[in-house]
Amino acid sequence: MRRVSLLLFAVIASAMVPLPVVTPQDPSHISGVNTCAARVAGPTDTAITWHVGPVEDAHMLGQWCRGVGNPLVFHASTPDRPPGPPPLESLVVVTWNAHLAGGELETLVANLRAGRLTDGVPVDRFVLLLQELYRRGPEVPTFGPDTRSAFAIRARNPNAPDARQYGERLGLSLVYIPSMRNGADLFEDRGNAIVSTEPLHDLFALELPFERQRRVAIGATINVRTGTGIARLNLLNTHLEPLSSPKSLWVFRNPRRRQVAAILDMLQVPRFEPSRTVVGTIVGGDFNTIQDGVEEEAYTQARAWTQGLVAEDPRTTHYLGRLDYLFVRLAPEWAARTTRANERFGSDHFPVIGRFSTSPGR
Repeated sequence: MRRVSLLLFAVIASAMVPLPVVTPQDPSHISGVNTCAARVAGPTDTAITWHVGPVEDAHMLGQWCRGVGNPLVFHASTPDRPPGPPPLESLVVVTWNAHLAGGELETLVANLRAGRLTDGVPVDRFVLLLQELYRRGPEVPTFGPDTRSAFAIRARNPNAPDARQYGERLGLSLVYIPSMRNGADLFEDRGNAIVSTEPLHDLFALELPFERQRRVAIGATINVRTGTGIARLNLLNTHLEPLSSPKSLWVFRNPRRRQVAAILDMLQVPRFEPSRTVVGTIVGGDFNTIQDGVEEEAYTQARAWTQGLVAEDPRTTHYLGRLDYLFVRLAPEWAARTTRANERFGSDHFPVIGRFSTSPGR
C-alpha cells in the first residue's frame, strides 16, 4: 500500500515540476555557470560557512541557487530571557515542516511556551528546526534564463507571515537559508530555518547532492549549561528529497542515500563529537522516508550514528507515514527522548519534540 501511495504521489508531483528554461549542452557557453550570489552570509554581521555540493552537481545546483535570495539572520532581542546559557535538561528542540505559508509558527511558539507540547511544563528555552519556511519580496531575484525553480506552492492567505516577518516579530534568533525558488513567476523562495531563544553561533550551510531539487541543510551551535560547566550543542536541520528524477520515473531510485551520507560524512570531524566542551549534536528534519519507513537507509544510517536516544515516538508525522525525526549524538551522561505533538498547527506535518535528561547509567 505504501508503494501504491508513493507512485500516486510521484505521478502528481511530476506534473508540478516545471521544465527547465535552459538546458545547455555545454556549460562553458554560460559565463560563471557555477557561481551563485546567494551563497553568502547576506547583509548581516554573522558569517555563514558554505559547504558546496559535489562537483558533478555544480551546474544544476548553480542554476537552482541563482533563483533564490540571500540568507536571513536575526539576533534574539527578547529582553526578559534569563541570563546565561540554559541547562540542557530545560532546553527543548523541535523539528517541524511548516508547509510554507500554511504553518502557524507563532501559534506553535505560544503553545510551546505555555507547556501544551510538554505535558504542562512551560518552556522558556528552545530551538526550532524548521523546514519549508518561505520568504517573499525584493530579496528574491528576477527569474533569469539560466535559472530553475520549484513548482509554486501558493499561499492560501497572501498576508501570511514569511521568514523575514517572523524574524522581526518573534524577537528570537533566526537563520533562514533558501534552497529553491517557489515558482518562476513569484518573488518567493523556500528553505530551512533555525529559530532559537539562544544566540546562534558558527552558522554553516551544506548543499546536499542534487537529485530533483536543490536542498540545503543548515547548522549552528548554541551554548548550554551542564554539570561540568558551559558546553556547545551543535544543531543541523535538513529536508531530504522525497522523489528521484524523471530519469528513474521518480520512484525507482532512492534519492536520500547520497544526501544522508553527505550529512553524516560532514559530522565525522571533532567539532561534532562529544567532548569536554561539546555536549553533543542534534540532527533533525523532514527525512521523507516515504518508501520503506524506518527500513530506509536515511533512517537506519542516521540511527546508527545516534548515541543517547533512548525513546522515540513511533507515530506517523504525515499522511504518508513517519517522515520527521530528531537524531542525537550525546555525551555518555546524557539521554534524549522524542514525542510527537498532537496538532499540526496549520501544516501537513506534526512537530516532533526532543527533551533531555541526565543518564549516568546509559
